[in-house]
Amino acid sequence: MNSITLSSIFKSVDSPKSIKIMKAERITHSFNGGQLVIDQFDKGKCAFIRLTDVGNVEFLIDIPYTFQEIESGGYLGTPANKTQPVLWFPVLPTTRVINTDKAILNEALAHICGVSWGKNNLSLRIRNSIISVSDGIVWQFDGVLTDNEVSALLPIETQGYFLQGSHDCINKPAELYRHLIHGAVYDLRYSWPHNKKCFSENEAHALYTIFSGLEKQTGKTIYRYFQLQLVLSLIERQAEDGGWYHGMWTDSTECHYRLHTSGVHLLMDEFQRTSCPQVKLSLEKAVSFLSKTTDTLNCGTWFLHDSLELSEHAMNSGPFKWIENKTLGKSISNMLVLNTHLDTSIAINRYGRITGDVQYQNLVVSALNSTRTVLGLKTADWLYKPLFWAIGLTMLPTEKASKLPFPIRAVKRFAWQTLIKILPDIKSRFPRLVMPNGYIDRELSLRTWAIDYQNINLMDLARHAYAFPNSFDETILDKAMEFTQTSGLIKRYRELSPDKQYSVGFWSEALYYRCLSKPDIKYRQWLAEAMLECHDLNFGLSPSLLGTNGEALPFDQQVSMPLVDNPELIMANLAVGKNKEFLLVNTSANPITISWASTPDPKLEWYDSNRTHLSKNSLVVNNRDWIIGTYQG
Repeated sequence: MNSITLSSIFKSVDSPKSIKIMKAERITHSFNGGQLVIDQFDKGKCAFIRLTDVGNVEFLIDIPYTFQEIESGGYLGTPANKTQPVLWFPVLPTTRVINTDKAILNEALAHICGVSWGKNNLSLRIRNSIISVSDGIVWQFDGVLTDNEVSALLPIETQGYFLQGSHDCINKPAELYRHLIHGAVYDLRYSWPHNKKCFSENEAHALYTIFSGLEKQTGKTIYRYFQLQLVLSLIERQAEDGGWYHGMWTDSTECHYRLHTSGVHLLMDEFQRTSCPQVKLSLEKAVSFLSKTTDTLNCGTWFLHDSLELSEHAMNSGPFKWIENKTLGKSISNMLVLNTHLDTSIAINRYGRITGDVQYQNLVVSALNSTRTVLGLKTADWLYKPLFWAIGLTMLPTEKASKLPFPIRAVKRFAWQTLIKILPDIKSRFPRLVMPNGYIDRELSLRTWAIDYQNINLMDLARHAYAFPNSFDETILDKAMEFTQTSGLIKRYRELSPDKQYSVGFWSEALYYRCLSKPDIKYRQWLAEAMLECHDLNFGLSPSLLGTNGEALPFDQQVSMPLVDNPELIMANLAVGKNKEFLLVNTSANPITISWASTPDPKLEWYDSNRTHLSKNSLVVNNRDWIIGTYQG
């Protein structure tokens, strides 16, 4: 039986597999029966241990420790000898079946077949099978870090945050390691149609933004370490051509450019903060790769959604049915997916702005031309107006739909059973994405229907309007947001299957960007309602609401929020530099008097949802209501 000791794991090892960035290093080395990935920081180390041997493997903690379960998740080990480091096991060992592309096919808690205690040691024996590997994680901290870092949490650390990749929620620090597995970031979902967990830069970027916010709010070093782990993971997994590959839809490891673009944003966030040369090198490769993911329309450049769109043969290898057409001179295999095109345009433009590299400037200008043209398509109003009046009936919540007159309910049923099914053929003949009622379709040529993408489109359009003011007709965005807010669509999402209810998380992200762009109080009202909806559905707050999204705000413009000690209260940070604005929402059924965990800026003026000025002496937030604090610096 092989044996691994704790002291040997963290022993210094020379390894050719090393990645260094500012303030962190990753070392990877193999041993007989497994592999170690060790992330090193100034006051701590994290070891990912993968066992590949068949049979029993012993893990020996060869120094006396006392272990207890902690609020952050997992178990904290306090040494008998205070000169020894403190240990943190954030998750229990897990057995996984992985394929040759390192996608996860199955996972479960590892089979611990024996535990023994000695006077000065603890031994765990783990049984591994021929088809699986066993993974474990252990942190080693200098003792000074642990008093406040992982053993005790503030309400802001446990209120939950929305993950834009898996559409799940992260509620405590240890849950990072549901995603960060043996040094790489995975989606939580077993992806359709091949039922495997794949790599996800969407997940990584959301986590990075969340931990940036929690670091800003709490001052805890551990959240900075988490960010650096995510950066190391992206750099290590990057292919030689600069891309990140995923293989969600095929077994050919296709690249999903939407995910890749999230990786670009993550690296830009880190580069804006540190100007790290290694991060910049990886970023340059990633953007060069992204700049080639294009099709040429007769109105400009269009950024593709995934690598299957590069050819008809590749598209036919995927799981979707699609329609051949050459709208606006596009390639037949280009599905004209809107959200990825917008996201890529934003990312490449942002890269040029923060690095001074102007080589892609003309590409961005061309992409803006195609965006304006595609959004401006108003083909066949005579057809689409009645068509989307009827289809719009299917977006009503049951409460409203049940009160419709019988003839209208019959139209609604016909729209659901027939019109939606033939919509792809109608769009192919009369190409259009922006519909007369304010609905914006996801793409042009797939035989799919995804009303959950309305809010993803709104998020990306709001981001696009923020990055490129006046670059397209923003009444399109305003009308679409009005439709989402007033039509009943948000309530309708609640009635969809659980995997389609997530859309409200993107709705709150869209509203965050609109609040940054517009002073209108209605967007604050809508955002407060969206925050309540996310809370009620257990999706958590959108990451950007912590105020640390590097795309929206450069690092030097990000400010912390005043902290409340009331777990019922959640807050959106709408501040930009010296201009402070904080939206505070009461999720409970009772009025709450604010108890401050940190002293708010005395210059803040507070108003309730009716715009009534409030006394600072005793601030009360009414049940299921909100207040807002502002100061113009």
